[in-house]
Amino acid sequence: MCGIAGCFISGAISKEIVDKTLNSMRNRGPDNQNVISFRLNEKNIYFFHSRLSIIDLQKRSNQPFKFRNYTLIFNGEIYNYKEIRAQLIKLGYRFKTKSDTEVVIKAFSAWGSNSFKKFVGMWSIAIWDDKSKKLFLCRDRFGEKPLYYIFENGELYFASELKTLRILYNKQLKINFKKIRDFLFKGY
Repeated sequence: MCGIAGCFISGAISKEIVDKTLNSMRNRGPDNQNVISFRLNEKNIYFFHSRLSIIDLQKRSNQPFKFRNYTLIFNGEIYNYKEIRAQLIKLGYRFKTKSDTEVVIKAFSAWGSNSFKKFVGMWSIAIWDDKSKKLFLCRDRFGEKPLYYIFENGELYFASELKTLRILYNKQLKINFKKIRDFLFKGY
């Protein structure tokens, strides 16, 4: 399935890190890759996406996907997207694609973070709201589609694969032996 990654950081990312990040995601989706960035005061937001086209194979469904003040990157599948789409049409929304991607972003436009409660499926989602200047991250209830993240010194890095997160973070990661002990001896 698709791959997503992103960060909310001070400063900019080098072209080398952008290229390495996208290259690390190529196996997740060979059909399209893209990166987009936003500026918020002294911070930069980057969204990376690698697409494996399954629903609506057209370019119109490539990501990052924009609607109004929202930008979305999404990995997974919403099984009940047709039912949610029908609800949104009743609310006056119109659709240009046949993708679950467009349904996700328009559901978020209609219901905000409550839209996640309506989804049945597997997903990891990142949405940037340019109006409220907020970043929303969400994954499915069982973590079937992973969303790894690092939050450190007011900066956030996230990705759907650890190898991509390591490249984007671009710093040495340390093993947390206490958490390994907790997992081995306590089961969590």
